[in-house]
Amino acid sequence: MRQIKPFSDTRLDNMCSYCGESPDTRDHVPSRILLEEPYPENLPVVPCCDKCNQGFSLDEEYIACLLECVLCGTTDIEKLQRKKIKRILQNKEPLRQKILQSKVEIEGQVAFNIEADRMQNVLIKLAKGHAKYENSEPVFEEPMSIGFKPLLTMTQNEIDTFLAGTEITKTPEVGSRAMQNFLIDSNNNTYSHWTIVQPEIYSYSVSITPSRLSVKIILWNYLAAEVIW
Repeated sequence: MRQIKPFSDTRLDNMCSYCGESPDTRDHVPSRILLEEPYPENLPVVPCCDKCNQGFSLDEEYIACLLECVLCGTTDIEKLQRKKIKRILQNKEPLRQKILQSKVEIEGQVAFNIEADRMQNVLIKLAKGHAKYENSEPVFEEPMSIGFKPLLTMTQNEIDTFLAGTEITKTPEVGSRAMQNFLIDSNNNTYSHWTIVQPEIYSYSVSITPSRLSVKIILWNYLAAEVIW
């Protein structure tokens, strides 16, 4: 990934990006379990406390394993593609059983019932991390909305709207990456853009207006998600 150095107020880094407590470490956003090896260079990192760093790991592991099973249409370890996920499920049979028990058939198609609260927990964490990384200023409030759905269930109009850049009508935090990195059209209007962390695997977009902050995410070219404050 292209590295952009922020010049924002360094005091904004003296707190955990997720809870506001004193940071003990740094956290990758997105978490590496959601990416494929070899990992991209210059992965985004944000300040984080140990409690938050450890607190999201099981939910992230569940989501990563579930996505792999969904994409492969099975919980059979030998038929999965990602080596990391195969190792996890080989070592954690209860997790594999949990995902297996959520498997259903709908009109002849394999599907999985998702634990929505765990998905939302991971999406909020990712969105907070991306917002902090791009705009320097952390977000601690509960989001107004959290939405996610498979791209293949969306209409073309829904996909086009989701992928379209949002006009930036509020100045980002001075010195932040967002202040240095946006799109400008021929009329000098500024727009948000998509950051590709790993092609075909993970992309995100952060947009800021006076009335809302939106973080959009695409996981494994399968799941589209948006968190709005």
